[in-house]
Amino acid sequence: MAKSTLSSKPPWKIDSTIDVDRISLDDVKFIFTQAEKRLDDTVKTGESIASRTMAMVTLLAGVLIALSGFIISNWKSLRSATHKDYVAILGCLYIISLFIYMVKNVLPNKYFVLGSQPENLMSPQYFTSVIPQDKITLFIYMSEIENYNLRIEKNLSVNSRRLVRYRFSVILFLLFPVVLGIVYTLLEWL
Repeated sequence: MAKSTLSSKPPWKIDSTIDVDRISLDDVKFIFTQAEKRLDDTVKTGESIASRTMAMVTLLAGVLIALSGFIISNWKSLRSATHKDYVAILGCLYIISLFIYMVKNVLPNKYFVLGSQPENLMSPQYFTSVIPQDKITLFIYMSEIENYNLRIEKNLSVNSRRLVRYRFSVILFLLFPVVLGIVYTLLEWL
């Protein structure tokens, strides 16, 4: 079994003290619909994070191309390299490092999506003679509600990690000119 990214707490289960004879099929359908909407929202949030990260990667690529062009157009030899050349080289390394850090946000992540495999829904536990005929659909919905809750929690965990990585990348990018300025000042000072 795969290692869970969540804490070691067990997955949420519907309280066993709930009287299923008092629950209607419409009740569980409503709860299921809400869970379905929430699960779909977590997937869309993940797509949004990936989209914002790709926009940032595009911006970084432009900066990297500009710095590389500067280095190529001004390069004569290692001995005649100026402080600006060294700052541009450091800037390229900074941007490449940021690319490497951000790549996890654009690589495929394991998201749990809507729907279940038919093999999971056609489980013998729902179709035994112990379960009344009129409650089979109710129990299937209840099981899917528990399943969707687990998927929501896992997706939220993935999104949280990706959002932290994205925000940190934005901060590092905003600090980029400051870092270059400090390095240039230090080189001029030495």
